[in-house]
Amino acid sequence: MKKVLLSLATVVLAGSAMAQTDQGGWMFGAGSNLGFISSKADNDQDDAESNFSLDVRAGYFVIDNLGVGLDLGFNSTKFGDATSSGFGAGPYVRYYLPMKVFGEVGYKFGSEKSNSGAPGEDDAKFSTGRLGIGVGYAAFLNDNISIEPMVQYAMTSMKPDGGDSVNGSAFGVLVNFGIYLGK
Repeated sequence: MKKVLLSLATVVLAGSAMAQTDQGGWMFGAGSNLGFISSKADNDQDDAESNFSLDVRAGYFVIDNLGVGLDLGFNSTKFGDATSSGFGAGPYVRYYLPMKVFGEVGYKFGSEKSNSGAPGEDDAKFSTGRLGIGVGYAAFLNDNISIEPMVQYAMTSMKPDGGDSVNGSAFGVLVNFGIYLGK
């Protein structure tokens, strides 16, 4: 009997914890990373690398636990004299399982420009695409605010103006913040 009551209590608590993801609700989020790497290209050169990215997003729960939305992102990288920056936007879909675990898939279209820092060299421009698939956890600090660590695998494509595509993939751990507003 204790096992039945414990199981029932777990289901009730899990259901009430997911009230933030009811149909008609909204979710807003933001995430950023800031990294600095110091490296030596050869014995007499010491270049530092800095990276910055900022993503903001908004989504709507079309049914309980299923949110769809738009993700906007900006990134900037500097390594020695070389620089690059880019912007992307695209849709995402997130589904919440019991106990605040979620799965997410999204695609971001974008553009990027880079400059090697060599005198007289023009900026190189690229069209970009990124498909990300991830699993995360929404740790709610209160009824509306969450911290959301996520493991993500991403496939990327960069196509320079007038050139062939370069494809790649990446695996990462992300931490985002979320705001959930009910209907």
